[in-house]
This record gives sequence, C-alpha cells and structure tokens, in this order.
Amino acid sequence: MSSYSDTKRYCSNRRGGSYYKRPHSSRSSSSSRFSTHHHKNCKGRHFSKAIVQKLLDTDIKHSREQYFEKLRILKILGEGKFGTCYLVTDEKTLFALKLLKKKKYQKNPNKAKFEEDILKTLRHEAIPRFIRKIDDESLIGFILEYKQGMNLETMIFSQGHVFTRNEIYNIGKQLIDILKYLHGEGVVHRDIRLPNVLFNDNRIYLVDFGLARWIDNKNFKPERDFLCLGNFLLHLYYTSFTDKTKKSRPWYEELKLSSKEFVFLKKLMGNEKRYKNIYEVEMDFEEMFK
Repeated sequence: MSSYSDTKRYCSNRRGGSYYKRPHSSRSSSSSRFSTHHHKNCKGRHFSKAIVQKLLDTDIKHSREQYFEKLRILKILGEGKFGTCYLVTDEKTLFALKLLKKKKYQKNPNKAKFEEDILKTLRHEAIPRFIRKIDDESLIGFILEYKQGMNLETMIFSQGHVFTRNEIYNIGKQLIDILKYLHGEGVVHRDIRLPNVLFNDNRIYLVDFGLARWIDNKNFKPERDFLCLGNFLLHLYYTSFTDKTKKSRPWYEELKLSSKEFVFLKKLMGNEKRYKNIYEVEMDFEEMFK
C-alpha cells in the first residue's frame, strides 16, 4: 500500500500538478459527499419524513421502523454537507434516495435545480437516471436509479487495492467515454473524484451531479473536468507508489511514468498546454497505452 501524506480535496487544485501532493490514506471529510457508498448500516429501518428530517439535522439514529413515501430505507449510501443519500426499496426495485437539508437548499435553491434539470436530460448507462423529485414543506430531494458498486475511495483507502496499468486504462477509457457524452450534451460534471466513481465487474458509474453545470465557456468550462480527471488518475497511479523517504515531492518527480504519461497528465493538470476538448484527451490517452 502506498504511503500518503496530504489531505487536499481531490479536485480542488486549479493550478495543476505543481501543487499536487500525495493523497492521504485516511478518509478526509472533504471527500464525503452523497455518492461515497461508504455504508452505515440502517438495514430494516423505515423512516417517516419527520424522522428523516431529524436524522439529517442531528444525525440521531432511530431504532423503530417507519415508512418514507412507501419506500423502505435499507442503509445510508453517503452523507455530506448538503444532505444524505439512502438505498431504498419499494419491495420490487432498489433506488437511491437523495435528501437535501432544507436550510442548505433554501440558501441556494439553484444548486438542486441544476442537478435536477441536468439529470432529467441525461440518458447514459453509466449515469443514474432521474426518477422523480420530492418537494414539500419539510423535505427536498430526488429518487434516482441505483447504481451498484464500490466507490474507488473505499477500494483504495479501506481495501488497499493497487491498480494495475490495465485497470487504469480500463477505468480511464470509460471515464473519457462518459465525458464525451456529457460534454456533447453541454454538461460539465466538475466533481470527478474517487468517491463519485463506482466500480462493479470492470464497469464504472459516475454519480453525484450536485456540482454539475451547463457549459457556458465562461464560468463553467469542459477544462474543469480535465483537471479533475488528471487528479483522479494520479490517485490510481499512486496506489502502486512506495514511499522510501518522508519528504514529499511533486508527483512528476515521484512517480515512475513514461514520457507520454508525463505529458498527458501535465496537460490535464495545466502544467503544459491544455487540451481544447475531450477528443484530444481521448487521442493522447489511447496513444499513451499503445
């Protein structure tokens, strides 16, 4: 297992690789958003709206069974600053129930509106499908298609998984294909991180569209996803890194990569001339793994 020494948020570094440090081995609070799938077991519990709201506000766990809109809550998939995502069932199908904290929503209702509008337009097998919205005086949230899988954060930090070159290629290729679809639909995800990528039987799913926006080439550009992708891939490369010194150096000095890999990652991170579009990213990625 790699030795890590930094707790920076995976996709927060706008200036790129010069300031990238090794990721921390423990789970930082900044990487705990709705899609973490780092489960807390609530199996067999049913929550009324009042109980769910109290759970969101105070994190109190309840033992008695209740129902939430005829959906039985099986467990918590992830908890974050703006709410909680649950695995629920109508006794026939599994769904993801994403509930937002009312106070957070009221401060910036556009955040949930962007996510709702964007998810409603997307139809891709690797992206959760929007089912319906929940909106009443006590709760705001969405019911989404449930994508089964373990997030890469858990695979790396809890299970100590070391990604091979073939696995990195497989995951990277699928992510690029997803980004080709999103950018073609005019959407930038803006939050491609380990906890937001699920892995199941060699297939990946991209979840948590809370930060997604329509591309306007001003405030919301596709290049944001390239930076996130670079940070994401560096985490996979670092799983095979063995630190023999305590001193942390830039990633391009620590990792043993080919010249093509260095150039590719530097362009994603903004250290070299940036990529203009996802098709340029795809071309260099495929060339890198020949």
